[in-house]
Amino acid sequence: MTVTVQHPVITRWRWNRHHFRAMNTNVYTTLFSQTDDAVLHDVERLFASYERRLSRFLPDSELSRLNQSEADAFKASPTLFSAVEVALWAAQVTGGLYDPTVLKQLEQAGYDRSFEQIATPLPLSETTAVSGHSDAPVLQRACTFRSVELNYARQEISKPAGVKIDLGGMGKGWTVDRAADRLQGLGPFMVNAGGDIFAYQSPPGEKGWAIELVHPFNPEQNMAQLLVNHRAVATSTIARRRWQNGERVMHHLIDPRTGQPADTDAVSVTVLAERTVLAEVYAKVVLILGVERGLAYLQQLPGVEGLVYSANAEIVFTRGMTKYLNRLVPEGYPA
Repeated sequence: MTVTVQHPVITRWRWNRHHFRAMNTNVYTTLFSQTDDAVLHDVERLFASYERRLSRFLPDSELSRLNQSEADAFKASPTLFSAVEVALWAAQVTGGLYDPTVLKQLEQAGYDRSFEQIATPLPLSETTAVSGHSDAPVLQRACTFRSVELNYARQEISKPAGVKIDLGGMGKGWTVDRAADRLQGLGPFMVNAGGDIFAYQSPPGEKGWAIELVHPFNPEQNMAQLLVNHRAVATSTIARRRWQNGERVMHHLIDPRTGQPADTDAVSVTVLAERTVLAEVYAKVVLILGVERGLAYLQQLPGVEGLVYSANAEIVFTRGMTKYLNRLVPEGYPA
């Protein structure tokens, strides 16, 4: 009798990397695992699927259909319903400083199409004053995020006619978190979608994932390096998405209190949190509040740290940020 011995298959740990374009940004995925790169292609399909649901720039996306709908209630997919639910929760906990219903004000400011299609982009430089509108009065909007209602039993979204929802960066951060959920448990990984990052565990032999923060005034240089594991990172800045609208310089961050681009002395904000969507939302809130009030806001949030580059070229950060900072050069260092 012949006995066949089955030898165990030894699967080696290996690096897998995959890069693709989605949500108007470059997405980089890196995984150290015993699997092949098929799971990273699953992540690309996840981004594509969520973009078809959540983008305001795709006229046939589900979000666009919601914004165009004049029905009393809109039957939403689980993806859109969950994303809007998180956006409304974020608006509630930030006291409306983040508000997904300022899309009409954003379009009125000139950001009514994908940014690369805007005819007069105007990048910020150290010699360009941070343009604010400090004379803008407090805006009493008839409809805010509180005007949007969710019916959980029917999975329906109700909003007044004319109210538009923009998930924007929050939707990108939320998608990064869904990708992280897909990869969790396979080994150390990092998902980076245009600065919205989730870093899981640490690369072999390292204390954490090295994350470079680009200098807001010198895009070819970095100003800081973070070492991060089991954390999410998001950076928001007014230094790049700026444009000329008539005689006024505009940027993409609308202050819901005025309906105008935020009048702020914060140029760039990086936030660390447990989830990417939280880091994304809090980074925008700090930009709106400005350096002093923004840092004070972050200090009272448990498990959240942040770093701010100010209009007078200073870097300030929360007390707990020091344990993540591996390198810091305010004037920037070669990438």
